[in-house]
Amino acid sequence: MISTSEGYTRLEYFSLNVAADSRRKEFDIKNHSLRYEKKCPDFLFIGDSITHYWELNSYFHQNNCLIVNRGIGGDTTTYLRKRFYVDAIQLQPKYCILGIGINDSIDLEGDYWKRLEPKPYEEVVTTAKDNFTDIIYQAETRNMELILTSILPIDMPVSLHEDTRMQYIKDINCWIERVAKEKSMIYIDYYRELVNPDTGKIKDGTTYDGLHPNAVGYSIMVRTLRDTLKKNNIFI
Repeated sequence: MISTSEGYTRLEYFSLNVAADSRRKEFDIKNHSLRYEKKCPDFLFIGDSITHYWELNSYFHQNNCLIVNRGIGGDTTTYLRKRFYVDAIQLQPKYCILGIGINDSIDLEGDYWKRLEPKPYEEVVTTAKDNFTDIIYQAETRNMELILTSILPIDMPVSLHEDTRMQYIKDINCWIERVAKEKSMIYIDYYRELVNPDTGKIKDGTTYDGLHPNAVGYSIMVRTLRDTLKKNNIFI
């Protein structure tokens, strides 16, 4: 991270070929604009492609809120942890809605062409939990209102390890929900609203490709988010 004379912080590239670099220049310029104009978001959404592809202004436009999207397709907990200060904390949002974790499960697949074996299940889960814990700590020490959300269910029959990835999703979601309860944080359970209880997969008609929501899926997420926030006297 580099602190600039203009009064904002920007992030250098990670050097490796990682998804988090794909929007680095864009976000640095946008972050500078928000800091320069002294505009603090009412709601900042941060995460992976599920956040990135969410056309937020189609759903949230009633209350004249400043809503900022800092999603990056392909991002993981490892790199969101590294960029969390730059893309969230320094912008001083009133509420930060975190949605991350599904891409960590790609490590459970391995890579046939690169001759990479799948990483051990416990290693992948532990890494994700450690990264979540650090992100939560960063938010807590800056008095940021961080809102945790579940990972969505999937339906990816082309995956060689779909059952393992589905188990990862359930285990991480249970852990996130427990942490939220222990820390009196708000938890948004998208998973419960989008899962088919008979199959454990994402409901038919709610997904674009078995991973990303379509308009119907996002509508369900919007309703779930609004209903949960309303119970906490937060309106979006």
